[in-house]
Amino acid sequence: MNKYNRNRILTVLTITGMLFSSCSEELLELEPVAALSSNAVFVDQAGANAAVLGMYSGLANHTLSGVAHGANNLGFRMNVVGDIASDDLSHVGSFNTWRDLALGQWDQVNGEISAIWSSAYNNINRANNVIAQVDGIEMDQALKNQYKGEALFVRALNHFNLTRYFGDIPIVTTATAAPIDERYFVSREPQAAVYQQIQQDLNQAIEYLPLNYATNNNTRHRATKAGAQALMARMHLYTQNWASAETFATEVITNANYSLVPFETLVSTKGTEEAIFELFFDANNQNPVTFWYGRNNGGRFEFGVTSSLWNAYSPNDLRRVSSIREEAPNIFVNWKYRDNTTGTDGIHIIRLAEIYLIRAEARARVSNFIGAAEDVQAVRRRAYGNQSLVVTPPATIDAAVDLILAERRLELAFEGHRWHDLVRTGRATSVLNIAEHRTLMPIPQSATEVNANLTQNPGY
Repeated sequence: MNKYNRNRILTVLTITGMLFSSCSEELLELEPVAALSSNAVFVDQAGANAAVLGMYSGLANHTLSGVAHGANNLGFRMNVVGDIASDDLSHVGSFNTWRDLALGQWDQVNGEISAIWSSAYNNINRANNVIAQVDGIEMDQALKNQYKGEALFVRALNHFNLTRYFGDIPIVTTATAAPIDERYFVSREPQAAVYQQIQQDLNQAIEYLPLNYATNNNTRHRATKAGAQALMARMHLYTQNWASAETFATEVITNANYSLVPFETLVSTKGTEEAIFELFFDANNQNPVTFWYGRNNGGRFEFGVTSSLWNAYSPNDLRRVSSIREEAPNIFVNWKYRDNTTGTDGIHIIRLAEIYLIRAEARARVSNFIGAAEDVQAVRRRAYGNQSLVVTPPATIDAAVDLILAERRLELAFEGHRWHDLVRTGRATSVLNIAEHRTLMPIPQSATEVNANLTQNPGY
């Protein structure tokens, strides 16, 4: 596909999926105060700032005050779809769409899958609007560059999440315009081209983004240079560019703005020194996760935690008591997200422990077993509260990868990584007992019905 076609806009992908969710009233997407919608035009610095805030709102996909049911992007569905499709969560509620994901029986009309597709492209459009318009605004150049860097980061993050779920996807780098015509009906592009676009966006973002959080009152819910470097490390892990994954991970690990904190502090406190990029919620823009996971205070308890995950933790691992509660015999509940009253829990999108484990795997893949063990050891010492704990270097690449994947499961539980980890390492079919075609999600029928140029993934 030529460059012109690659830049065609994609409104059909951002609107149709929202019509096919399991429960339409639970897909409300409201803008927070002082934020602009995904296709708004802005003419001054205040408008540009509102557009950037709207972009972050789209990532969180904030929900109606007092009704924390929605959030289709990273604030809820984008992560939970992968977790419920893995061996970490069980379905204990009544929604058929979630049941089908838990049973490995999802299809192209599954509303949860449609919701993550549409919300991601909607958020890409928000980022594209900032990129397209900010250069024309009279404002401080440094702030203009920051806004552009943030938008490039958000666009890269959404394309990354889409491609790891769906494989080949449309690449969208131009903002939506009206009226709708044939230019909207774009095709999928190879995953290698998607990763190339992500890398290009992140390289530019690294140039533009601030070095710390000072421009955001030292809160950690906006992108920084280290955030882009961390996402680059994650991307290179998926593309198996081990040297680059280690290089970018090391840039973050050696950054003085970040350090590992006690695990309970990480879970119970917003914006710790471990957070690299964290979604922000408050009583007016609530986190819906605790509503769906919780059993108390009006929680729906749609998802339980598997005994497999509970038993994977050693009784001495402090992460278990901070991540999971056994509220009744063999009834396990997610305890990483606890505020089911006001919905103010933050959600970690990128944090330092993940970066240690990315570097550990990158090192292990090239037989640097001592370096890999040292990185796992840093994470595990925090997990056990024991700075004398020693991780013995594994003897083979396979043993090292097994060690690291087991550690990722325990450390990053309920943060949206498990299904993707099993898929990218070729373990999903055996661990989850699923057919090979289910290592990709289907392109939503809500999108293919309105765009004949969108082909379906094999097997669906």
